[in-house]
Amino acid sequence: MRTILLMLLFIVVSCGKESSPEGRSKIRDEKLQEKIDSLQIQNKQIIKDINMIKKQLNIEEQSN
Repeated sequence: MRTILLMLLFIVVSCGKESSPEGRSKIRDEKLQEKIDSLQIQNKQIIKDINMIKKQLNIEEQSN
């Protein structure tokens, strides 16, 4: 009886996402997508900052 319970426990534990190649690839893909989303947000902010700097430089050039 103990052996059967232990086998069932191992079967249940081994059914997680990390246990199969497809599950691991899905986890990897999700992490990559999160990083891509974060980089896109950072890229938009950098573009806004660059445009702000350009505007400030144009204003300073006109006043000199």
